[in-house]
Amino acid sequence: MMFVRTGIVAFVVAAGALAFSSGALAGADDALGPLELARLERGELVQRTATEQRGNLRLMGGSSWQVIDAAPEVVWSALLDTPHYPRFLPQLADARVVQDGGQTRTVFMQHAGVLGPSYYLTLRIDAARRYISFRMDDRRPHEIRAAWGFYAVRPYPGERSLLAYGVKADIGDGMVSAVLRSSTHEWMMKVPWMVKRFVEGSGRFIYAKQARAARDRALAAARR
Repeated sequence: MMFVRTGIVAFVVAAGALAFSSGALAGADDALGPLELARLERGELVQRTATEQRGNLRLMGGSSWQVIDAAPEVVWSALLDTPHYPRFLPQLADARVVQDGGQTRTVFMQHAGVLGPSYYLTLRIDAARRYISFRMDDRRPHEIRAAWGFYAVRPYPGERSLLAYGVKADIGDGMVSAVLRSSTHEWMMKVPWMVKRFVEGSGRFIYAKQARAARDRALAAARR
């Protein structure tokens, strides 16, 4: 158990350091404590919320971690599956890739409701490390002020995955934003839990079907 926990702490520190070095999330490289590790092993969401005033940006977000009962390649497939983002990102009505350069892609995001904001995220994808960093593209139309963060997926004992997530965002000012700010902050931090719910539910069948199709294509190619 000590070896397992040491490995988990090392992963959390490494993921946080990547985010910190890219300017994604200050303070994310603090190691998890024993109580947080115990919560992870019980399948609970571990989160550390944060707020920050940076120049004229009023940022909120933090870091959160979740153990998911699925292999890392399955969780990774979900994070790259843009059409299914509304299934695990809070109040998201539409998501679609508008530009794909392989390791970099631009995704349009539209949230639900009459006042639901829309914006574009630039994703930088490191498939070898199963690491994604994202940042709002301020060169394109956007109805929030700023957003950036990361996802990182690593193996976890029992053929499971550990998903680490960090985000900072300024959703803007005004009365509506002030009323919704607390609720929005709460749901922002639940993203790994929502990924878990999707991947362990209907997503399990979606990605199992994709894996079978990939194996069938590989077998067919080998027979040629």
